Amino acid sequence: MTNSGGLPAVRMRPFTRVVATALVGSVAGPACLVLANSWRPEISFTLLRDLPPIATGFYPVERSGHDAWVWTREGAEITLAGLDRRWTWSCVVGLRGGRPDSAAQPDVELAVDGARTAISHTTNDYQEVQVTAAPAPGKTGLVLTLRSSTTMRPGGGDSRSLGVQVNRLTCRPVHSGIVLPPGPPLRASALAAATFGAAFGVALASFGGAAAATVLLAAAQAAVMAAGTALFGPFSGTVARLAVWIALLMVAALGVLRAGLRRSPSAAARFVVAFSAGALYLKLIALVHPAKLLVDALFHAHRFDAVLAGRFYFTQLSTSATPFPYAIGLYLFAAPWSWMTDDHMTLLRIVVVAADVLASALLYVLIVRAWGDRLAGAVAIALSSLVPLWYLIVGSANLTNAFGQSVSTATMVAAVIWAKRGGWAGRLAGLTLLATLGLLCHVSTFALLLTMLVAVAVLYWWKGGPLLRPAAQSVLIAALAATVLSTALYWGHFGSLYAARLGGVRAALSARLAPADAATAPAEAAATDKAPVRGRVFVPLHLRAAGALRQTVVNVGWPILVLALAGIWLVRRDSSPGGGPDPLVLALAAMGLTCFLFLTFAVLTAIDVRYQQDAWEFIGRVELLTYPAAVVLAALGAARAWRAGTALRLASVGLLAAAAFLGLRAWFGWLV
Repeated sequence: MTNSGGLPAVRMRPFTRVVATALVGSVAGPACLVLANSWRPEISFTLLRDLPPIATGFYPVERSGHDAWVWTREGAEITLAGLDRRWTWSCVVGLRGGRPDSAAQPDVELAVDGARTAISHTTNDYQEVQVTAAPAPGKTGLVLTLRSSTTMRPGGGDSRSLGVQVNRLTCRPVHSGIVLPPGPPLRASALAAATFGAAFGVALASFGGAAAATVLLAAAQAAVMAAGTALFGPFSGTVARLAVWIALLMVAALGVLRAGLRRSPSAAARFVVAFSAGALYLKLIALVHPAKLLVDALFHAHRFDAVLAGRFYFTQLSTSATPFPYAIGLYLFAAPWSWMTDDHMTLLRIVVVAADVLASALLYVLIVRAWGDRLAGAVAIALSSLVPLWYLIVGSANLTNAFGQSVSTATMVAAVIWAKRGGWAGRLAGLTLLATLGLLCHVSTFALLLTMLVAVAVLYWWKGGPLLRPAAQSVLIAALAATVLSTALYWGHFGSLYAARLGGVRAALSARLAPADAATAPAEAAATDKAPVRGRVFVPLHLRAAGALRQTVVNVGWPILVLALAGIWLVRRDSSPGGGPDPLVLALAAMGLTCFLFLTFAVLTAIDVRYQQDAWEFIGRVELLTYPAAVVLAALGAARAWRAGTALRLASVGLLAAAAFLGLRAWFGWLV
């Protein structure tokens, strides 16, 4: 066999390829971690959450407005095990005494490795105390100790013994150079990248592709591991365990796929499995990183525990203090997996991310079945992992909403894939169960998914002709059945809440429709007209519309929207990329119509600034459930541009690169 240049082409055996890519990973993992650590070697203890276990003798973080601090006990200690001591390190502590009596301020002693380095007399103003650790060749690790000469008890039921108040803790090398990470993270990075390298060698037929994927994953992994203080705690062990389990699951999925197809999967299908596994891994290690804010993740863990204990019905207040039912679809789905771990917060995060990855993989199946375009399907998988809105929703721990989006996507995929097939009696049950789970996930999912399914049924009947009318009937029946089931199981248990809300709406309408006092109405109208603009409580329509547009661009990402516009043009030009009445095109239209209707509703009704925050959140939820339509259209536009010639190919690559930049920035934004 020869290549186009007449040189012999070398085909690497599968076993050799697996071993070779594992070796690439074993080198790339530590090498990328060393580079990431040397690029930004500063160790900074963020006070957005409680300090990690390597810091002892500190009380939980306290906040007042934008200020955050921690109190120490009489003594506090920071242990940086494995720190590279070939360099001079400078550590800065921002502290104050915080005493009601300014004459009773304590002295603070700072020590490095037990040797007293500095003593400072505190005041009620923050001051920075700097200590320096000289190079110690042949030694690793550093222990920074703070000791207060006196303590105080605040009183009022607070029995703590308080030393000093700390608002800043950083350590950095004085000189630039190669700063080696501690040994355990280096070994963990090697194991994780080597394991994924071997799995990529199994999944991808090309050694070059498998090696490139391994290096890219090692680089992203290193960026996460080097962030914050993760190198000095147990996080590296978590990274290694996740890598091994996910890589094994990837290989197992390839085996199941091969057995199901009774042949080797296509190159695009193998890419989808490999990319999905890598995305799952990188999302999870960032989500469980010690610097990642918990936000509402602990709240969900408590709700999950309540569901496991048999308590199922919850309410929640919106930002405008309006109560609404808080659905439990995520908790019900995760319950069978609760035996695997007592860490229910991490379990819920894993379930949500895994559901998102599986839903994204279904987009590949959807596009290949409908249009036969494997390239567009593979691009859709990548773009689905780069939508900034998903990272915003999951980063703020709105886990039930994110899980509802995944179930909603799976439901819409099923409604399209099964549209042209017979045997709808069995598939109707599956679609009903999927839709019911989706309707039980979140109040916004209930409204949006139900609207999308009804819109799909209407468009199938109206535009699909005789071929899609049986599918239209089945989708409508599934939607109605899911509504009945979800109402009977959950939503119907909040009758008093709905009655109170309806009463409030009636009272508000009555107040608006009541005739004004003739004597005071002109004076009130004149006062309103003369009121300064700054004091208005209404947001003009054009500002609301512009705000919604800006939010859409930020949520979905402008490169995906540009490619989606190209996809819309292609669909309109070709009428149907798949030929005949295309259920995928009709489903995309249903999702787009749903998005437009609900966005219009949000823009037109959010006229009072008191409810503007609710409107922004609602827009985010609308676009969360409907952005898969933009992803599919963008993938179509990118794939067609790639095949259309050099100029459009370059434009497609540029837009995909811009989408990757925005998505990766949103992903890494979890940690900074």
